Amino acid sequence: MWSKLARCRPTPGTTAPCWCRPGERGAAARDAGPLGRENFEPPGGRLNQHWAVRVQGERAALRRWHGDEAQVRYEAALVQQVSGLGWAVPTLLAEPLLAQGAWWSLHAWVPGTAPAREAARQRGRWLAEVHAAFKALPPLPPRPGWRPAHAVLLDPETETLLDRCEAARPAEVRLYRWHLHRARAALLALPLQDRPSHLLHGDFTAWNLRAQGGRLTGLLDFELARPDDPVAEFALAWRGVHDEVVAGYDDLRPLGDEARALLTPLWWAHLLEGATLHLRAGTQDDGWTARKLQVRSPLMGPLAAPYPG
Repeated sequence: MWSKLARCRPTPGTTAPCWCRPGERGAAARDAGPLGRENFEPPGGRLNQHWAVRVQGERAALRRWHGDEAQVRYEAALVQQVSGLGWAVPTLLAEPLLAQGAWWSLHAWVPGTAPAREAARQRGRWLAEVHAAFKALPPLPPRPGWRPAHAVLLDPETETLLDRCEAARPAEVRLYRWHLHRARAALLALPLQDRPSHLLHGDFTAWNLRAQGGRLTGLLDFELARPDDPVAEFALAWRGVHDEVVAGYDDLRPLGDEARALLTPLWWAHLLEGATLHLRAGTQDDGWTARKLQVRSPLMGPLAAPYPG
């Protein structure tokens, strides 16, 4: 498809190309969603950038990838595998293209609207349905650059890193260490070697879903998708606050005591993984990690004790 399309720049000042047939440049400038007048809602994305465009008169999503070619190829293959499960997903419309120092790709448009964020229990039921389907897929290799969700809790380098950074960032490191030790202790009390693993979406939030007529019809944003313990999915679906998501999941796929005991350690592991990346880079977030580590829920059980400061 790329060979049949001409590059144009619909909006002055943007570095994002859109692709259209040579005779459709004016139409592309008018119909390119955020790049033009029609203002389609762009798909979600944490690091990748997206634009709604028209290609040969049809809606499509244009992505500028944050990652390298290995990430592009992995995610494209993963989404293609998911496409056979019955939900609309952003499959590739053409081979990815390296341009302007980044990878670009065109994807099928996923129709529908995002469900209400308040409908958390329904989202939990949908997640249970998605997991049942994902579990039946052939096993996938690990995502490039990723490790199991719990790894940061058991990695000796985590403690070494905290020691190294404590003098410069004492309050932050104390917060991280307190949660690290409690999460690790909870984790070590569980038989991790027997835990299941299958494909996870990775960010099963309302804005990454599409629904029509009260049914889940589409899935967006697979940039965190990878095989892992299914409880790791709740890190961003639950976030220590959306208890109704867990309840809805439990309606269809009951969570045993072991899975419930993993909810908080794997949520904190997700936060600590991000925290260690910032510490290694000498950067800081806007306080999001510290705030989320101190969120408490009745589902946390003994781990719900407040941070003493």
